[in-house]
Amino acid sequence: MKKTLIALAAVAATGAAFAQSTVTLSGVLDVGVKNVNQVKPGAATTSVGSGNNNRLAFSVSEDLGGGMKAIANAQMRFDPTTGTPEAAAARPLFQGETRVGLTGGFGTVMLGRGLTPLQAPNGGNSDPFGVSTVAGSVYAAGFATDYAAGGEGRIDQAVWYTAPSFGGVTVSGSFSPRKLVAAGSAATADSGGVQGTNAVTAITSTKTHMSLNALYANGPLVAALGYEQNRVGDKITQVYGNYDLGVAKLFASYATVKGGTAADRAGVTFAAASSAVNTGSSTSQVAADGKIKNWTVGAVVPMGALSIRGGYSQWNGNGAAGQKDDNKLGLGVKYDLSKRTYVYSDVASQTRKNNSFNADNSKSNTKVTSFDVGVAHSF
Repeated sequence: MKKTLIALAAVAATGAAFAQSTVTLSGVLDVGVKNVNQVKPGAATTSVGSGNNNRLAFSVSEDLGGGMKAIANAQMRFDPTTGTPEAAAARPLFQGETRVGLTGGFGTVMLGRGLTPLQAPNGGNSDPFGVSTVAGSVYAAGFATDYAAGGEGRIDQAVWYTAPSFGGVTVSGSFSPRKLVAAGSAATADSGGVQGTNAVTAITSTKTHMSLNALYANGPLVAALGYEQNRVGDKITQVYGNYDLGVAKLFASYATVKGGTAADRAGVTFAAASSAVNTGSSTSQVAADGKIKNWTVGAVVPMGALSIRGGYSQWNGNGAAGQKDDNKLGLGVKYDLSKRTYVYSDVASQTRKNNSFNADNSKSNTKVTSFDVGVAHSF
């Protein structure tokens, strides 16, 4: 009996040593000075803020044997100038991601909250600015993955699957069941004590979320096609990618967004802005039953430690009420001081149309000029 216990203890000790987790801490700090010529009445035109999303990320990996690993990711997002969660604390503290799952020869399965398969690889592959700084392009204009606070590009209570890459092609998808959303008026008492006769009128059922993305990456070419539906029936289809010529990397993206019906949106609170134009943009989503077209072209020209970046994008809501029309030209320079630290400066000119109904006039029909200069460090 004693020998058996010793043997079991040895096996347990070996298993514990084998199954140790590796935890990696990483992050980005990016702060700059920004000037925008048109802001909300009473707000300063010059501000100190972030050029990129500042974050602190925890990544966990545990070898389970047989080629399978347990993985988990948690990513905090914050405003480095105030020390508070980003967007004036309107978003969750762990805005970036909170997911756990398994990976192996079968692919990768994860559960929790995070960027969708369409949104996760999109920015860095479709926009020369990586959807950062004042020059960042119009990005999947008018579409919000989830209208809950912090839902720009992210979905909660979801399941992800990424298939093993084959011939440079990676296919991934995410799914999240619909939610029951409280309507504007309170539930009334059931009539005659019969359960459900009236109370059910105070809630409305939204749609399920689904996102699919196929990405090809081989040599100098990256090309992808994605489709996504959010919980109120808005749908986006996007094709995007880039090609590295050596002397320059060229970027392009084209997307169409179709709005869900008014019935789909009944009782839904639109707490999140659309993932739209980076600076001075409208925050309205695509109109019910509306349609928006968006395209972006750009390039990065490397010159040693210096990179010149440029991009032009257009968001066409066809002049429909509640759908904004924007076009934006951005130019910038990025200088690498090391592998982890760089300085940057950008200028952008954005023309906004069909914005005149904004009550505070902060997003009226006008041309907005923006400028920034900042420093970024990743670790």
